[in-house]
Order: sequence, then C-alpha cells, then structure tokens
Amino acid sequence: MLGSTRSRKAKKLINRPFEVRIDGSGRGLFEEVRDAVTSAQIAQQEHPSAFIAVADRLTGRLVAQLAF
Repeated sequence: MLGSTRSRKAKKLINRPFEVRIDGSGRGLFEEVRDAVTSAQIAQQEHPSAFIAVADRLTGRLVAQLAF
C-alpha cells in the first residue's frame, strides 16, 4: 500500500511541475509554463509590491521572475 501512495504523489509532481510563488508561498500548480506565467502576471497586478516567481517543482529552480 505504501508504495502505491508514493507513486501517486510522484505522478502528481510530474503532471503539474510548475508553481507560482508569491513572496515564497505557493499560489497554484500548473501543467504548462505559459499558464503559470499568465497566473503570475495576474498575481503581480493583485500584489504589486510582492516578489512573484514561477518555479519548477521538480528541480526547485526559478523559471521566471516578474519585475516590480
């Protein structure tokens, strides 16, 4: 049973590998980087002074950073 739970969690990471972060906190998970960037642009309008970034959840690296 435990092994099947782990494989499901790993599969979810692969299905939605991009995350929008606002000041380091996660906002949403996305399958496509373009959808994550669009969401980040909306978040930038809602939080103009916040640090907004799109991160690759598999590697932890930032894919895009929105300037303010």
